[in-house]
Amino acid sequence: MGKVILCAGKRAEKPYTLSSIGATAESMEELCFNLRQNLDIVDSGAIDRNLASFIKDDLGLPERGKKLESLISSRASLKEKLLAVFESCDYYDDVELNRITAEIDELSKMSGIERKKKRADRQMHQGHLIEAAHEYRSILSGSGVNELSEGGLAEILHNLGIFEIHRGDTEEALRLFLEAYEHNGNRATLKAYLFALKLTKNNSRYADEVKRLEVDPKLYNEIESGMHSVEEDFEQSNNYSEINRMKVLWQQGRFSEEKRLSGEIIDRMKHVYRKENEEDLV
Repeated sequence: MGKVILCAGKRAEKPYTLSSIGATAESMEELCFNLRQNLDIVDSGAIDRNLASFIKDDLGLPERGKKLESLISSRASLKEKLLAVFESCDYYDDVELNRITAEIDELSKMSGIERKKKRADRQMHQGHLIEAAHEYRSILSGSGVNELSEGGLAEILHNLGIFEIHRGDTEEALRLFLEAYEHNGNRATLKAYLFALKLTKNNSRYADEVKRLEVDPKLYNEIESGMHSVEEDFEQSNNYSEINRMKVLWQQGRFSEEKRLSGEIIDRMKHVYRKENEEDLV
């Protein structure tokens, strides 16, 4: 369900399409909300004369529309044009406008690939796992992947590993976690890899990897105690059969059903799993 936006101003008879972000708006408030939610992919092309005309004519804000037209004519920065839009209604207070300004400044220093990663990271943290995974994979398969730092690449691989754990594909998660660890040497990534390895119930494989990776005793004990709690909770439920069902739904392309079922499983496990692995999302 989308967010309900209360509109104080005029609503347009025909919605305006922000094609670059795949959203529509019928009011100034909706326009501001959609731009705010998609700052990481908004470019100068989105703030053009068509938008200025929409604000001026369709939303009945001639002064605001003319101001935006003037900024466009003077080749003002994207930041100036965006702030002119955000300041056209009272949807955001001064505190939030300051946050928006700071975020625009941060984004202006990023490359296109870094902005895409930031967007995917936000989707991941908001729980939109399928959307985030799609964005991450788009980055990995794109020509700009070489622009990523070792750490940035590792974060993408790590978070895709988290996604695969949620999807029930432990082997793919293991591959991703291990590749991420090879890039970053990060303790959280190593912990996620070992935790996923325990889920396979292949004790000899787990022991071999603990030895090969020279896992320190403290981390080893964390994994053992955490896994004991998760297994106890997991095996008392019918999650095993449900995960098999989830895999079938995914293979059949029934993503909404798969997402609902995975959400139910995660809800039953998260009070234990999240406690042990909160730091694993990077």
